[in-house]
Amino acid sequence: MINLFKKLFSFPFKRISRNARKTSINARKNRKHVAISLFIFAVALFTVFIFRFVWLITVNHVGGTNLKTMAKANYQSTVPVQAVRGTIYDRNGTIIAKDSSTYTIYAVLDKNQVDNNGNKLYVDSKDFAKLTNFLSTNLNIDKSLIDSQLNSGKKQVQFGSKGSNITLEQMKKLQKQANDEKIVGLGFTANISRSYPFGNFASQFIGIARPKDENGTQVLKGDMGLEKALDNILSGQNGKETYQKDIYGRPIPGTTKEIKKVKNGQDVYTSLDAQLQKNLEGYMDKAATDTGAQQLSGTLVDAHTGEILATSQRPTYTATTINDAEKQKYFTWNSLLSQSAFEPGSTFKTFLMAGALDSGKVNLNETYQRKLQVYDTPINDWDVTENKSYTLPETVTYAQGFALSSNIGMSKIEMNMGNALWGNYLNKFKFGLKVRAGLDGENPGALPSSNPVTQIQSSFGQGVAVTPLQLIRGWTAIAGNGTMLEPHIVSKVVDPNTKTSLTSKAEVVGHPVSNDAASGVRDLMLTVNTDPVYGTSYSTSGDSEQNLAAGPLFMVNGEPAAVKTGTAQIASPTGGYMSGSQDYLYSAVVMYPAKNPDFIFYMNVKIPTESWTLKYIARVANPLLTSAEAMKNDLSVSADTDTKAGKVTIENYKGKDSGDTADSLRRTVLSPVIIGTGAKVTAQSITEGEKVSANSRILLLTNDKDQVMPDMYDWSKKEVEQLANWFGIKVTYEGSGNKVLTQSIETSTNVKKGQTLKITLG
Repeated sequence: MINLFKKLFSFPFKRISRNARKTSINARKNRKHVAISLFIFAVALFTVFIFRFVWLITVNHVGGTNLKTMAKANYQSTVPVQAVRGTIYDRNGTIIAKDSSTYTIYAVLDKNQVDNNGNKLYVDSKDFAKLTNFLSTNLNIDKSLIDSQLNSGKKQVQFGSKGSNITLEQMKKLQKQANDEKIVGLGFTANISRSYPFGNFASQFIGIARPKDENGTQVLKGDMGLEKALDNILSGQNGKETYQKDIYGRPIPGTTKEIKKVKNGQDVYTSLDAQLQKNLEGYMDKAATDTGAQQLSGTLVDAHTGEILATSQRPTYTATTINDAEKQKYFTWNSLLSQSAFEPGSTFKTFLMAGALDSGKVNLNETYQRKLQVYDTPINDWDVTENKSYTLPETVTYAQGFALSSNIGMSKIEMNMGNALWGNYLNKFKFGLKVRAGLDGENPGALPSSNPVTQIQSSFGQGVAVTPLQLIRGWTAIAGNGTMLEPHIVSKVVDPNTKTSLTSKAEVVGHPVSNDAASGVRDLMLTVNTDPVYGTSYSTSGDSEQNLAAGPLFMVNGEPAAVKTGTAQIASPTGGYMSGSQDYLYSAVVMYPAKNPDFIFYMNVKIPTESWTLKYIARVANPLLTSAEAMKNDLSVSADTDTKAGKVTIENYKGKDSGDTADSLRRTVLSPVIIGTGAKVTAQSITEGEKVSANSRILLLTNDKDQVMPDMYDWSKKEVEQLANWFGIKVTYEGSGNKVLTQSIETSTNVKKGQTLKITLG
């Protein structure tokens, strides 16, 4: 192109010069020739420009540069529109976690920063001392850090962690004070953040969301707890907008255009009650101080719905102390409710007794001698272990044995049942299986090994690993006359984009024991609290702090609760069990009222430093249950969100991980049932694309090598037919209605094709 221009420019002048030498034309003719030559040159040059212009319009490229894209960048911008992360509420609409902005303070040091009148917009060096004092006094920033930043030679500086995470209220206060003191050059940058108004409030359970960079955009992502487990529901999807801008890059009003609609995150209403949770936090603080224990955990549950109403643990953290959380000895990021398994001790005897009563393998009035040797292992009761001799009668009834928490009595019952039958009841109560409540990183626990001694020891809660969430699931059957409920952590999910909601209901997941067996266990639990001779929670001294005289230690509204206490050995990291005098996990499960429980409370205390007394747990349980009972009617009413009932669209789950799929479905307020123990889903009872209501049950068949019968209590006839089709078995029905009451093939037993299953409907 350059060579072409050289030729064009040189061509007419060379020609004129050559012609002038050859001819002797006069000046007039010479000017005519010059004019003609210039005209021809102008036409040629214009033609070149026109060609190039058409080329640029058509091709839009110069070398490797796209001119269209470059031009758009000059006058048009595309920006992401940040989706609002969903708010987390308690069951009544009280905010637990919400989006907010925090601010980072900075100082401008660039001397070119002046306004149109020449006024300084930077910090002058003569004001460094004043600014240092201002930042040190108001934000407690180290003066040496301030000084090093101000003298760093940079054009703009910040002041470390203490100059960040400033609240809106703080920022406004600092701005006003800086103006009053005539400090110029200070500014604030806004950062997206998550606000937790209550501070210490089920912290490991709720978790935290932090800002993270995604493709150059700051977004909030769940880091732990519910914030992480429900991240896909809470996050939403960012949108995009374009706008025209002037030569200075400023948006031109009225030119903004939406090219991708923003979809804000969904709001989650947890099952927690803010008032009960705050009460529990206060009681737990005192218990942690009084006991000096390494760890504590406590959870309150609605016995009629399985909803977690309050849960807490120690040590814990708040959003403002999270960076120092690990400095606390024995601190764990794990939620002790669901992510850490342990040997539960004697509270587990409730399940052994329930199975024995259900199967008729115990006579409560029969007596036994409290001596037992299992192979080479002696089994002892606590009074002999502590005192080296019997402090209670050596011969007792099995009912008295339960009240005094006799390991020998429970071992003898287990031996009478047999390992297979006891193992079947462990399966019915779903131990060894995750609850799949939608939480993240849940621990499955572990069933006892095949070692015969371990099998017997599991009857009193040693040699078996559980989480509090699994215990709670099992105890809903004891409290609910045999009907077992799935613990729920979410009461409602609200989509603000469609103004629809999915509301959770009580979910039946089995019927491991009969009404009579469950009722019988509660009666025995009452004797634990009321029997003056054998009851382990009957206090002969009372409790002056609770203003309780001698008698039942767990009292609500002047009535004794149903209780089972526990003292479990703790496994040593080097093998065996820890042997210190306080090296135990102390616990209690409390049901109130005893006859027809409204609430279940469970608490454990790991290795206290103070001399142990069960009063520490009673001082948490009694006032908390009293408050819950007073609020009972209000707890049954959830927040009104002025939305219509939503639907969930079923996807294709075949080939996907069965556990992850169940967790995901639970988070959308559906009721998944995993059939078998296979890792992958091979079939599903609801077809892909179908829209279903909240709480709909969906069966997920897995690639288990065996066909194992599930607990079908409360299933519909249609769901029974689906399972029969998958297993290739025949079904006969008795009774009327559309819900399964009983099944002829026991839960957890293998099923062969062609077998006949008898179902009683009601």
